[in-house]
Amino acid sequence: MWAVRFWRAVVVGLIVALFHGAAAAEDLPDLRRGVNLSHWLQYQGRQPVTSADLAAIRKAGFDHVRIPFDPARLGWNPDAPGSAANSWPGLSELDQAVDSALAAGLAVIVDFHPEGALRDRIEKESPVGKAFVEAWRMLAARYAKRPADRVAFEPLNEPQYYQLDGASRWRRLQGDVVSAIRQQAPSHWILLSGTRGSSIAGLELMAPLSDPRVRYVFHFYEPMLFTHLNAPWEPFLSEPQGMVGGLGYPSDSPQALANFRVLPGADAKAANDAVNQYVAEKWNHSRIAQEIAKAAAWAKRYQVKLVCTEFGALRASLDSTSRNLWLRDVRSALESAGVGWSVWDYADFFGIATATGNTSSTADGAVIPGDSQNPARLLDAGSVAALVMDVPPPGLLRLVER
Repeated sequence: MWAVRFWRAVVVGLIVALFHGAAAAEDLPDLRRGVNLSHWLQYQGRQPVTSADLAAIRKAGFDHVRIPFDPARLGWNPDAPGSAANSWPGLSELDQAVDSALAAGLAVIVDFHPEGALRDRIEKESPVGKAFVEAWRMLAARYAKRPADRVAFEPLNEPQYYQLDGASRWRRLQGDVVSAIRQQAPSHWILLSGTRGSSIAGLELMAPLSDPRVRYVFHFYEPMLFTHLNAPWEPFLSEPQGMVGGLGYPSDSPQALANFRVLPGADAKAANDAVNQYVAEKWNHSRIAQEIAKAAAWAKRYQVKLVCTEFGALRASLDSTSRNLWLRDVRSALESAGVGWSVWDYADFFGIATATGNTSSTADGAVIPGDSQNPARLLDAGSVAALVMDVPPPGLLRLVER
């Protein structure tokens, strides 16, 4: 009898262990911690990424990368007739990027990331919108054989649609894109964004689709006065971000104004008004968590899951202590809300890595590797600690359905 009881206990124990193992696997958040590989397949391609970069990203504890690509840079011409619109000479670059990341043990978000003028045409010109749908039909077919649990599609970066009917118009076009993707890749994950630049406000205007293999995304850069301080492009050069320097974080702490100054030639009243508002709004971990809770409440209402596919703060114009505190607070708030994330970015203006050795600078001040074929970079220890501290490097995290 004791033998029967013994083996019964063993069997029950195995069943319990298997059950808990399965439950633990199901509890693993998908797309937990990632990095945006910006300016690799965008614009001039000034930040090339190598297998060494990808290995370093994986070793640091990140589980996925988001690969923003500018379709025009890869050869998409939405005005070309018929199938010619989808004869992209540069698509092999995207193939190589996706496959290199997968080989490094990283999941991949394929992010359709056009420049503003082309994005506006997609939104406002019906023929270009139709070409956009067909482009995704082609892309889905092209990547359908890549693992469905490791490759996700993000149809459009930061859709605008600020008009009163914007959310409904974007929903129709987004629905057409999802249908086109599903005809070619029925099991791959799709990451859908709301309007208004993928803001939380735009997400709250969104009604989810019925597709069960969809995640919903938003971006987070609040407070913009801090995260985009001295950004070397418009509109920020003409706004308070271009008028002040030395701003710290949290905004309700002594370091917020310890090195604050109004820049020469700036509108002192506009600058001081913006800084006073920054201080009054008390941007700290609690305030950030309150903002992210709005997105989490929307997700709970609709019983869907979220990924924050961009958040970041400029590196050159911020002191490293304040910047890393902000990164830590956003990361912590996202994870407490059950939201996966991809930090913006790897090695450009917002980078968590810097080029080393032989470097040069672009006209707008970005530091780039001197040798584009063999770029040398170093991950910033403080930024990495702010993003992945207290968590052991994860195993391969899959986009498994819950």
